[in-house]
Amino acid sequence: MMSSPRGARRRRPVLVPVALAVVAAGIAATAALGGLEEAPDEPPPKVQPGEVIDQGEFHTQFLKAVDTVERSEFGKTKRYLNLVLKVTNMGDTTTGIGMLHDPGRPWPRDAGFANSFVSMTPEIKQEYGPRIHVLSYGVQSQQLHPGITATVVVQYELDPSAKAPESVTLAMGRFVYEAPGLRDQYRAWRLELEEDAEPAVPVVAARVTLPVRQEEA
Repeated sequence: MMSSPRGARRRRPVLVPVALAVVAAGIAATAALGGLEEAPDEPPPKVQPGEVIDQGEFHTQFLKAVDTVERSEFGKTKRYLNLVLKVTNMGDTTTGIGMLHDPGRPWPRDAGFANSFVSMTPEIKQEYGPRIHVLSYGVQSQQLHPGITATVVVQYELDPSAKAPESVTLAMGRFVYEAPGLRDQYRAWRLELEEDAEPAVPVVAARVTLPVRQEEA
């Protein structure tokens, strides 16, 4: 048997805790794959037709999307894609329904319910954009009263010979009740925007896909 050299000390084995070794191995593997990264944000929930979306200031139920032809009081006919919703104003005051966002402008935060339509896929491009109104007993208006559920129609004009999409997917934003700021001295409902986006874009609270069906006016 070979003896150790004179004066040399025999090294004792060093025990590394198992948990520490596993952590170290995990860090090394992560670093080898490109470093530590934050987990991606969860996508907004997908809502089925007929379900209610909580948008903060409003509770919204998407009923249907219809391809229809309507006749005006002057006898002319036009073809539309109509989105039919039930909207409840959960706030304490009457609010205007507003207009859908113009893609060429910044997102206003105080522009009414219509401003929560972030996008629609496929996009239907129009020179003057879609129209939106409250419909009650055949009468159109532009107001949503507190605590009342109203029928809201978003109307896209279609070319008479165009093929309507089989379905449309809507991305919807939400409103938050903000405290007074340096400029505004009162609390108000405002469209929630993504903090790090430039230019600012709304937070998508939910997505809903509606099948498009033909329906007589």
